[in-house]
Amino acid sequence: MVKIFVRLLWKMLRVLIWVEQLVWRCVRLHRVRIVQVVHPLSAALMLLTVGFFVTYEMFYILPECCDVSGIYYKLHCLLILFFIHNIVGNMCKCWLTDTSFVGLPPDRWNPLPAEAPLWHLCTFCQMLVPPRAWHCRLCNCCILKRDHHCNVVANCIGHANQRYFVAFLLHLSLGSCTALVYNVYHMFSQKARLSDPIDFVSMSMGLGQTERAYNLFKNQTLSPHVSWLIITGGILKLTIFATVLATTHLVMQLVMVCRGSCMYYVKDRSYDLGLWNNLRNVLGKRVLWIALSPFVSSPLPHDGVQWLVPSQLSGRKPV
Repeated sequence: MVKIFVRLLWKMLRVLIWVEQLVWRCVRLHRVRIVQVVHPLSAALMLLTVGFFVTYEMFYILPECCDVSGIYYKLHCLLILFFIHNIVGNMCKCWLTDTSFVGLPPDRWNPLPAEAPLWHLCTFCQMLVPPRAWHCRLCNCCILKRDHHCNVVANCIGHANQRYFVAFLLHLSLGSCTALVYNVYHMFSQKARLSDPIDFVSMSMGLGQTERAYNLFKNQTLSPHVSWLIITGGILKLTIFATVLATTHLVMQLVMVCRGSCMYYVKDRSYDLGLWNNLRNVLGKRVLWIALSPFVSSPLPHDGVQWLVPSQLSGRKPV
Protein backbone atom coordinates (compact mmCIF):
# COMPACT_ATOMS: atom_id res chain seq x y z
CA MET A 1 0.00 0.00 0.00
CA VAL A 2 2.83 2.37 0.85
CA LYS A 3 4.61 1.58 -2.42
CA ILE A 4 1.44 2.35 -4.38
CA PHE A 5 1.05 5.65 -2.56
CA VAL A 6 4.69 6.59 -3.19
CA ARG A 7 4.40 5.73 -6.89
CA LEU A 8 1.20 7.72 -7.19
CA LEU A 9 2.81 10.69 -5.45
CA TRP A 10 5.84 10.47 -7.72
CA LYS A 11 3.66 10.39 -10.85
CA MET A 12 1.70 13.40 -9.62
CA LEU A 13 4.97 15.24 -9.04
CA ARG A 14 6.16 14.43 -12.55
CA VAL A 15 2.84 15.68 -13.96
CA LEU A 16 3.19 18.94 -12.02
CA ILE A 17 6.74 19.40 -13.29
CA TRP A 18 5.58 18.72 -16.84
CA VAL A 19 2.72 21.23 -16.48
CA GLU A 20 5.13 23.85 -15.11
CA GLN A 21 7.51 23.32 -18.02
CA LEU A 22 4.62 23.57 -20.47
CA VAL A 23 3.41 26.83 -18.89
CA TRP A 24 6.86 28.43 -19.03
CA ARG A 25 7.29 27.26 -22.61
CA CYS A 26 4.00 28.92 -23.56
CA VAL A 27 5.11 32.08 -21.74
CA ARG A 28 8.40 32.09 -23.65
CA LEU A 29 6.78 31.53 -27.03
CA HIS A 30 3.63 33.64 -26.60
CA ARG A 31 4.67 36.23 -24.01
CA VAL A 32 3.36 39.22 -25.96
CA ARG A 33 -0.01 37.64 -26.66
CA ILE A 34 -0.43 36.55 -23.04
CA VAL A 35 0.37 40.04 -21.79
CA GLN A 36 -1.96 41.66 -24.34
CA VAL A 37 -4.88 39.40 -23.35
CA VAL A 38 -4.47 38.58 -19.65
CA HIS A 39 -3.51 42.04 -18.40
CA PRO A 40 -6.49 43.96 -19.84
CA LEU A 41 -8.92 41.21 -18.86
CA SER A 42 -7.64 41.06 -15.27
CA ALA A 43 -7.69 44.85 -14.85
CA ALA A 44 -11.14 45.12 -16.42
CA LEU A 45 -12.49 42.36 -14.18
CA MET A 46 -11.14 44.13 -11.10
CA LEU A 47 -12.59 47.52 -12.11
CA LEU A 48 -15.95 45.99 -13.05
CA THR A 49 -16.11 44.15 -9.71
CA VAL A 50 -15.30 47.30 -7.75
CA GLY A 51 -17.81 49.29 -9.80
CA PHE A 52 -20.52 46.69 -9.27
CA PHE A 53 -20.09 46.60 -5.49
CA VAL A 54 -19.92 50.41 -5.27
CA THR A 55 -23.15 50.78 -7.27
CA TYR A 56 -24.87 48.05 -5.31
CA GLU A 57 -23.88 49.43 -1.91
CA MET A 58 -24.52 53.13 -2.66
CA PHE A 59 -27.78 52.85 -4.58
CA TYR A 60 -29.44 49.78 -3.08
CA ILE A 61 -28.07 48.71 0.30
CA LEU A 62 -27.44 52.12 1.93
CA PRO A 63 -30.84 53.59 0.92
CA GLU A 64 -32.45 50.52 2.50
CA CYS A 65 -30.50 51.04 5.73
CA CYS A 66 -30.72 54.82 6.22
CA ASP A 67 -32.33 58.01 4.99
CA VAL A 68 -30.71 59.19 1.75
CA SER A 69 -31.16 62.83 2.79
CA GLY A 70 -29.49 62.34 6.16
CA ILE A 71 -25.90 62.92 7.21
CA TYR A 72 -25.35 59.19 7.83
CA TYR A 73 -25.87 58.33 4.15
CA LYS A 74 -23.65 61.21 2.97
CA LEU A 75 -20.80 60.25 5.31
CA HIS A 76 -20.87 56.67 4.12
CA CYS A 77 -20.91 57.81 0.49
CA LEU A 78 -17.80 59.89 1.22
CA LEU A 79 -16.16 56.84 2.79
CA ILE A 80 -16.93 54.76 -0.31
CA LEU A 81 -15.53 57.49 -2.57
CA PHE A 82 -12.38 57.56 -0.43
CA PHE A 83 -11.96 53.82 -0.98
CA ILE A 84 -12.53 54.22 -4.74
CA HIS A 85 -9.92 56.99 -4.92
CA ASN A 86 -7.30 54.85 -3.20
CA ILE A 87 -8.14 51.57 -4.94
CA VAL A 88 -8.13 52.98 -8.47
CA GLY A 89 -5.31 55.46 -7.76
CA ASN A 90 -2.93 52.89 -6.26
CA MET A 91 -3.81 50.42 -9.01
CA CYS A 92 -2.85 53.00 -11.67
CA LYS A 93 0.32 53.92 -9.77
CA CYS A 94 1.36 50.25 -9.66
CA TRP A 95 0.83 50.03 -13.39
CA LEU A 96 2.62 53.27 -14.32
CA THR A 97 5.61 52.97 -11.98
CA ASP A 98 8.70 51.51 -13.62
CA THR A 99 10.44 49.22 -11.14
CA SER A 100 12.79 47.54 -13.62
CA PHE A 101 16.57 47.65 -13.36
CA VAL A 102 16.98 49.15 -16.83
CA GLY A 103 14.62 51.93 -15.76
CA LEU A 104 17.42 53.37 -13.64
CA PRO A 105 19.85 55.94 -15.07
CA PRO A 106 22.57 54.25 -17.18
CA ASP A 107 25.27 55.26 -14.72
CA ARG A 108 23.66 52.89 -12.18
CA TRP A 109 23.85 49.87 -14.49
CA ASN A 110 27.42 49.03 -13.54
CA PRO A 111 28.50 48.11 -10.02
CA LEU A 112 31.19 49.87 -8.07
CA PRO A 113 34.37 47.78 -7.64
CA ALA A 114 33.48 47.05 -4.00
CA GLU A 115 29.94 45.96 -4.96
CA ALA A 116 30.83 43.77 -7.97
CA PRO A 117 31.00 40.47 -5.98
CA LEU A 118 27.44 41.06 -4.74
CA TRP A 119 25.93 41.40 -8.21
CA HIS A 120 24.88 38.38 -10.26
CA LEU A 121 24.50 37.62 -13.94
CA CYS A 122 21.01 37.43 -15.42
CA THR A 123 21.15 34.75 -18.11
CA PHE A 124 18.07 36.21 -19.83
CA CYS A 125 19.19 39.86 -19.99
CA GLN A 126 22.88 38.91 -20.25
CA MET A 127 23.91 41.63 -17.85
CA LEU A 128 24.94 42.02 -14.23
CA VAL A 129 22.11 42.98 -11.89
CA PRO A 130 22.21 44.10 -8.23
CA PRO A 131 21.18 42.02 -5.20
CA ARG A 132 17.46 41.15 -4.95
CA ALA A 133 16.91 41.93 -8.65
CA TRP A 134 15.43 39.01 -10.58
CA HIS A 135 14.12 38.42 -14.06
CA CYS A 136 10.40 38.40 -14.90
CA ARG A 137 9.55 36.37 -17.98
CA LEU A 138 6.32 38.28 -18.62
CA CYS A 139 7.87 41.74 -18.28
CA ASN A 140 11.01 40.40 -20.04
CA CYS A 141 13.34 42.41 -17.80
CA CYS A 142 14.94 42.30 -14.36
CA ILE A 143 12.91 43.83 -11.53
CA LEU A 144 14.49 45.56 -8.54
CA LYS A 145 13.63 43.56 -5.42
CA ARG A 146 11.11 41.53 -7.38
CA ASP A 147 8.18 40.37 -5.27
CA HIS A 148 5.84 38.86 -7.88
CA HIS A 149 4.09 39.61 -11.15
CA CYS A 150 0.51 40.87 -10.74
CA ASN A 151 -1.84 40.57 -13.71
CA VAL A 152 -4.42 42.85 -12.11
CA VAL A 153 -2.08 45.86 -12.13
CA ALA A 154 -0.37 44.67 -15.35
CA ASN A 155 3.09 45.03 -13.86
CA CYS A 156 5.64 43.43 -11.60
CA ILE A 157 5.56 44.36 -7.93
CA GLY A 158 9.02 45.43 -6.85
CA HIS A 159 11.06 48.03 -5.04
CA ALA A 160 9.54 51.15 -6.61
CA ASN A 161 5.83 50.26 -6.58
CA GLN A 162 5.31 47.87 -3.67
CA ARG A 163 4.04 50.72 -1.47
CA TYR A 164 1.21 51.30 -3.96
CA PHE A 165 0.39 47.61 -4.05
CA VAL A 166 0.22 47.39 -0.25
CA ALA A 167 -2.03 50.47 -0.13
CA PHE A 168 -4.16 48.98 -2.94
CA LEU A 169 -4.69 45.78 -0.95
CA LEU A 170 -5.30 47.74 2.25
CA HIS A 171 -8.15 49.78 0.82
CA LEU A 172 -9.49 46.83 -1.14
CA SER A 173 -9.69 44.87 2.14
CA LEU A 174 -11.23 47.79 4.06
CA GLY A 175 -13.75 48.41 1.29
CA SER A 176 -14.70 44.72 1.16
CA CYS A 177 -15.10 44.60 4.95
CA THR A 178 -17.28 47.72 4.85
CA ALA A 179 -19.46 46.22 2.13
CA LEU A 180 -19.71 43.01 4.14
CA VAL A 181 -20.94 44.96 7.20
CA TYR A 182 -23.53 46.77 5.08
CA ASN A 183 -24.78 43.54 3.51
CA VAL A 184 -24.98 41.62 6.79
CA TYR A 185 -26.89 44.49 8.42
CA HIS A 186 -29.28 44.59 5.47
CA MET A 187 -29.85 40.82 5.61
CA PHE A 188 -30.68 41.00 9.32
CA SER A 189 -32.93 44.02 8.84
CA GLN A 190 -34.85 42.07 6.19
CA LYS A 191 -35.05 39.08 8.57
CA ALA A 192 -33.36 36.95 5.94
CA ARG A 193 -30.49 34.51 6.25
CA LEU A 194 -27.49 33.41 4.27
CA SER A 195 -28.62 30.31 2.43
CA ASP A 196 -29.24 28.76 -0.96
CA PRO A 197 -32.02 29.92 -3.32
CA ILE A 198 -34.10 26.77 -2.71
CA ASP A 199 -33.98 27.43 1.03
CA PHE A 200 -35.19 30.99 0.51
CA VAL A 201 -38.18 29.73 -1.46
CA SER A 202 -39.00 26.97 1.00
CA MET A 203 -38.62 29.44 3.89
CA SER A 204 -41.18 31.73 2.30
CA MET A 205 -43.62 28.84 1.76
CA GLY A 206 -43.16 26.98 5.01
CA LEU A 207 -41.13 23.97 6.08
CA GLY A 208 -41.72 20.55 4.57
CA GLN A 209 -42.48 21.86 1.06
CA THR A 210 -39.03 21.63 -0.51
CA GLU A 211 -40.23 19.69 -3.54
CA ARG A 212 -42.93 22.23 -4.33
CA ALA A 213 -40.41 25.03 -3.76
CA TYR A 214 -38.03 23.42 -6.23
CA ASN A 215 -40.77 23.20 -8.84
CA LEU A 216 -41.65 26.87 -8.36
CA PHE A 217 -38.00 27.86 -8.59
CA LYS A 218 -37.64 25.79 -11.75
CA ASN A 219 -40.74 27.43 -13.28
CA GLN A 220 -39.53 30.89 -12.17
CA THR A 221 -42.80 31.67 -10.30
CA LEU A 222 -41.11 33.53 -7.44
CA SER A 223 -42.37 36.66 -5.74
CA PRO A 224 -40.24 39.81 -6.16
CA HIS A 225 -39.41 39.77 -2.45
CA VAL A 226 -38.06 36.21 -2.58
CA SER A 227 -36.13 37.00 -5.77
CA TRP A 228 -34.39 39.92 -4.06
CA LEU A 229 -33.57 37.68 -1.09
CA ILE A 230 -31.91 35.25 -3.48
CA ILE A 231 -29.91 38.04 -5.15
CA THR A 232 -28.82 39.69 -1.90
CA GLY A 233 -27.89 36.30 -0.43
CA GLY A 234 -25.72 35.50 -3.45
CA ILE A 235 -24.05 38.91 -3.39
CA LEU A 236 -23.37 38.51 0.33
CA LYS A 237 -21.53 35.28 -0.43
CA LEU A 238 -19.50 37.06 -3.10
CA THR A 239 -18.68 39.81 -0.60
CA ILE A 240 -17.44 37.26 1.92
CA PHE A 241 -15.26 35.66 -0.75
CA ALA A 242 -13.87 39.05 -1.86
CA THR A 243 -13.14 40.05 1.75
CA VAL A 244 -11.28 36.82 2.50
CA LEU A 245 -9.32 36.99 -0.76
CA ALA A 246 -8.24 40.63 -0.38
CA THR A 247 -7.45 40.29 3.33
CA THR A 248 -5.39 37.14 2.77
CA HIS A 249 -3.25 38.88 0.14
CA LEU A 250 -2.85 41.91 2.39
CA VAL A 251 -1.71 39.80 5.34
CA MET A 252 0.79 37.97 3.14
CA GLN A 253 2.23 41.27 1.90
CA LEU A 254 2.43 42.75 5.40
CA VAL A 255 4.21 39.66 6.71
CA MET A 256 6.78 39.89 3.90
CA VAL A 257 7.27 43.63 4.48
CA CYS A 258 7.69 43.27 8.24
CA ARG A 259 10.20 40.43 7.77
CA GLY A 260 12.21 42.34 5.17
CA SER A 261 11.51 39.54 2.70
CA CYS A 262 9.52 39.15 -0.53
CA MET A 263 7.30 36.60 -2.21
CA TYR A 264 10.07 35.62 -4.63
CA TYR A 265 12.19 34.33 -1.72
CA VAL A 266 9.83 33.87 1.20
CA LYS A 267 12.36 32.38 3.61
CA ASP A 268 15.11 34.92 2.91
CA ARG A 269 15.59 37.24 5.89
CA SER A 270 19.08 38.41 5.00
CA TYR A 271 17.83 42.00 4.72
CA ASP A 272 15.67 42.09 7.85
CA LEU A 273 16.62 45.42 9.48
CA GLY A 274 13.86 45.51 12.08
CA LEU A 275 10.21 46.42 11.78
CA TRP A 276 10.53 50.19 11.37
CA ASN A 277 13.41 50.08 8.88
CA ASN A 278 11.65 47.38 6.87
CA LEU A 279 8.52 49.51 6.67
CA ARG A 280 10.53 52.55 5.56
CA ASN A 281 12.29 50.52 2.84
CA VAL A 282 8.91 49.65 1.30
CA LEU A 283 6.51 52.44 2.24
CA GLY A 284 8.97 55.34 2.17
CA LYS A 285 9.85 58.00 4.70
CA ARG A 286 6.25 58.96 5.52
CA VAL A 287 5.25 55.32 6.11
CA LEU A 288 1.63 55.39 7.35
CA TRP A 289 0.68 58.61 5.53
CA ILE A 290 0.55 56.71 2.24
CA ALA A 291 -2.77 55.22 3.41
CA LEU A 292 -4.44 58.60 2.81
CA SER A 293 -3.77 58.85 -0.92
CA PRO A 294 -1.53 57.38 -3.64
CA PHE A 295 -0.45 60.94 -4.41
CA VAL A 296 1.17 61.47 -0.99
CA SER A 297 4.91 61.88 -1.55
CA SER A 298 6.91 59.29 0.39
CA PRO A 299 10.48 59.02 -0.97
CA LEU A 300 12.20 55.66 -0.62
CA PRO A 301 15.57 55.52 1.23
CA HIS A 302 17.44 54.31 -1.87
CA ASP A 303 16.96 53.35 -5.52
CA GLY A 304 16.96 49.57 -5.00
CA VAL A 305 20.56 48.93 -6.07
CA GLN A 306 22.33 49.08 -2.72
CA TRP A 307 20.94 47.20 0.27
CA LEU A 308 21.88 47.10 3.93
CA VAL A 309 22.20 43.89 5.92
CA PRO A 310 21.64 43.71 9.70
CA SER A 311 25.36 43.42 10.50
CA GLN A 312 26.04 46.70 8.67
CA LEU A 313 23.03 48.63 9.92
CA SER A 314 24.92 50.52 12.63
CA GLY A 315 27.63 51.65 10.20
CA ARG A 316 25.08 52.45 7.47
CA LYS A 317 27.31 50.88 4.81
CA PRO A 318 25.18 49.98 1.79
CA VAL A 319 25.41 46.55 0.25
